[in-house]
Order: sequence, then C-alpha cells, then structure tokens
Amino acid sequence: MDYTGMQHITPHIPQINDSISTHCQDWLPYYGFPRFFTLQFLKSWYLPAPEVSPKAPIEFQLLSRQQTQWGTVKMSFEVKGPSHMSLYLSPHAGASLSGWSFGGGMLRRSGESFIFYSHGLDAPAWTFWIEILVSLNVSPEEGLISLAISAHYLSGSDGRS
Repeated sequence: MDYTGMQHITPHIPQINDSISTHCQDWLPYYGFPRFFTLQFLKSWYLPAPEVSPKAPIEFQLLSRQQTQWGTVKMSFEVKGPSHMSLYLSPHAGASLSGWSFGGGMLRRSGESFIFYSHGLDAPAWTFWIEILVSLNVSPEEGLISLAISAHYLSGSDGRS
C-alpha cells in the first residue's frame, strides 16, 4: 500500500517482478477485487502461485429463508472458517437490504456492503441473518442478492501459501 508503486520494492523482493497488474472492473462489485479490512483499491498486483487447498476449508450454508409478513425476505446463514473472514453483499436490481444482524441491526447505507469478521481460535460457527426488501415488480423467488465470503488463513498450518 505505497502510493509510489512498486519501484522501491522490486530491488529487495525480486519475485515482485513476476506480479500481474490488474485494473478496476467498474461493472463488478468492489471493482472485482477482494477486500481486506475496509481498504478498497482501484488497482492491484497479484503474484502467480499454486492453488491453495486448506486442511480446514470454509463451510458456508443457508440455514433458512422465509418471507416475512411485512414483505421482506429473511435469510439466515452459518459459516465455519478461519479466524478472519470477509463477507460481501450486493443486492440485485429491485432489492435492497432492509436489516441484518450486524451492529445491532442498524444499516448504515444501502447497496453493496462489506463485513470483516474475526475471532479467536476454536470459536463456534458464525451465524448471521440478512433481510431484503423486494420491490413490487420483482418476484421474491428470483435471485435477490449476490453474497460471497472469503477466508483469510493467517495462522496454523494453513497460514502460508
């Protein structure tokens, strides 16, 4: 995260010369880049590396989906994963987040959302819910939201790739 770019790093870490520069894809959520913490980058470099297969891969599942009496759709999820994870939420056209279990249920804004979750070792599964308000011209049975979760393995045998 250096505003001068790569020029001061490459003499000390020659592997950086193999990095691939990628640029913002403005049609994708978060410009097509994974986020870590609350930082967002409009360009990034990736080092080619072999595929990573963690010994304890992330487990993600939808626990329930119900239509509420006030016209929203409430979905509950469970995640089992490493101590640091990122959740990305992007409502589709005609849908908006109207509530969630984060921060006492208070939404700060609508549209794309990013949640960073961290815990100590041997923590129980992470459970959360989101509630989506659907406009009248959208069927609640259609896709309402794109949701993705990424795992950050920072310790243990999976902490290095």
